[in-house]
Amino acid sequence: MSFMSSNNKRARLFSVLFFAFCISSVSVFSGCSEVAEEDNMVILFDEESVTEVAGNLPAEYADVVSTMNVSCRYRTAVTQDLSFDIERAKISTVYVAAGETVRRGQLLISIETNTDIEAERAEILYQIQRIELQRERTLAQKEYEITLATFNNAMNGDPMSPESRNDLEKKLQEIEDKYYFTLQGYEDSILIANLKLQNLEANNVDHNIYAGMDGIVEYLREGLEGSQTVIGRTVITLKDPNDMYFYASDPSLASYLEEGQTVTISVSGSQGGEYEAVPELSDDGTSLRFILTGDDAATVSIAEGTSGNIVLELGRRDNVLSVPAAAVHRAGDITYVYVVDDDGYRRYKEVVVGLEGDDRTEIISGLEAGDMVAVNF
Repeated sequence: MSFMSSNNKRARLFSVLFFAFCISSVSVFSGCSEVAEEDNMVILFDEESVTEVAGNLPAEYADVVSTMNVSCRYRTAVTQDLSFDIERAKISTVYVAAGETVRRGQLLISIETNTDIEAERAEILYQIQRIELQRERTLAQKEYEITLATFNNAMNGDPMSPESRNDLEKKLQEIEDKYYFTLQGYEDSILIANLKLQNLEANNVDHNIYAGMDGIVEYLREGLEGSQTVIGRTVITLKDPNDMYFYASDPSLASYLEEGQTVTISVSGSQGGEYEAVPELSDDGTSLRFILTGDDAATVSIAEGTSGNIVLELGRRDNVLSVPAAAVHRAGDITYVYVVDDDGYRRYKEVVVGLEGDDRTEIISGLEAGDMVAVNF
C-alpha cells in the first residue's frame, strides 16, 4: 500500500507538472501567436483606412504632358573689348562715358603725346621739305641746261640737218645721264623719309584707343585719366544695341529643340508679355540664342538683362489612361500604386508606366479606368 501510495503521489506530482508545463506552453505559444499577429498587422499596413489617406482619385483617360522650364536673358550678341598695346604709358584723356553712343573709328582714349616722337616727326618733315627743295633746284638746273643746249645747237648751224640733230640728241642724253642718279637719289630719300613718317604716325595712333564698331559704351574702367596703361587689360567695352537676343544659360538644351521650331518667351515686369522666337545654336556650340519673330520683332524694345522663361514640351500623350503623378511610387525597378478598394482600404499594385508628365503619369498596364488610387499630396 505504501508502495502504491508512493506511486500515486508520483503520478499525481507528474500530472501537476505536466499540467503546469501545458499551461506554460499554451502561454508561450499564445504569446508567439500575438507576435505573429502583430507582424501581420505590420505587413497589412497597406490596408489602412481610407480616412488615413491624403486623397483618392480615379485612373482616367486624360492628356499627359512633360515640360521643361528654360531660363534665358536678353543681351547683345556682339561686344568688343578694347585695351592698350603699350605698357606704362600715361593716359591723357577719356573722351566718352558709359552708356554713350560711339561710331567706328572714333577716338575714345588717348595717351600723353611723346615729345620725342613729336620732335622726330618734325625732323622727318624738315628732311622731306629740304630734299624736295634740292630736287626742284636740280630739276630747274637740268631744264636750264637742256634749253641752253637746244639754243646753242640752233645758233651754230642748221638745226634741221642730220648732223645737227645728232649732235643735239647726244648733248641732251649727256644732260639726262648727268642728273639721273642725283634725281633718283632725291626720290629714294623722299620715299624713305615718308615711310619713316608713316611708321611713326602708325605707332602713335596704335597707342590710342579707337572704336572698332558702331555701338554703345557698355563698360568703362574707372580712374583711367592720369593712370598708366597695362597691356591687354580691358579698359572699355563696346556693344551693338541693334544685335540683341535672348540667350539660354545651357546650350545643351538645343537637343530638345527642332530646327525652325517656334517657342514662346514669357517676360514679366514692366516689359512683360509673350514673344515668339526661333532658337539658333552657334557654330561652335557654345551658345543658344532665340531670335524674335513676328510683327513686333523689329520694333520691340526690351532692356538688356531682362529675364525670360521658355516652357519646352518634351513629350505628350493625348487621351491615355493615366493617374496623378503623386500616386506613382518606385522601389528599385518596381513601379507601383496603392489601389483603394470598396471597403476603403488601399492595396499594393504593380503597374507599367509610359510617359511621366508634369502632373500625370501614363499607365500602360496594371490599372483600369475608374480604379481609385491613393494620392499623397
